[in-house]
Amino acid sequence: MRNLYINILFSTILLVYGEKDCCRNIGKSKAALLGAINTLQRTNRLLGESSPISSIQVAFHARLKPYITLGSRQTVIFDQLITNIGQAYNKHTGHFTAPYDGIYFFACTFLRPYNATVLHLQMVKNSSEISRGHAASGGGSQAGAMNAIVYLHKGDVVKVRHFPGFGPEIIHGDYSFFTGYRI
Repeated sequence: MRNLYINILFSTILLVYGEKDCCRNIGKSKAALLGAINTLQRTNRLLGESSPISSIQVAFHARLKPYITLGSRQTVIFDQLITNIGQAYNKHTGHFTAPYDGIYFFACTFLRPYNATVLHLQMVKNSSEISRGHAASGGGSQAGAMNAIVYLHKGDVVKVRHFPGFGPEIIHGDYSFFTGYRI
């Protein structure tokens, strides 16, 4: 397949630049490119690749600015948007809402401040856990992380929240992030 692409590209370049007066060859170039596109489409059909590759881009990256003392099941609202392609992350609710069906990747890195004991977080899709993370007790600040790859339907919601059943725990602002994108 790669050789076919190279041959088509090389043939097109020869048609355009093979002669001294390239302006006369614009029509030839257009015909060659249309022929190349048709050849690639036929090749894709022969290989069973009938559905086009989606060009719909969805990605976000957000930071938690303030320190927060979390209650049981409280959503962590990563309030500083760094990237929000597709506008699927809401910095006011902490919810990512899938704008399209597809496979998505999510990651969360977080920090427990030095003056707190432990921190337990979970990532949920609608109301079901898809990942969990823990920042252990011990000297100084401790980091935790979690990630997930999930299939989402349009309208499904993914968020990070404090783990159910635990008392108040503190998450460090400035060093905690939530990221996701459509694969």
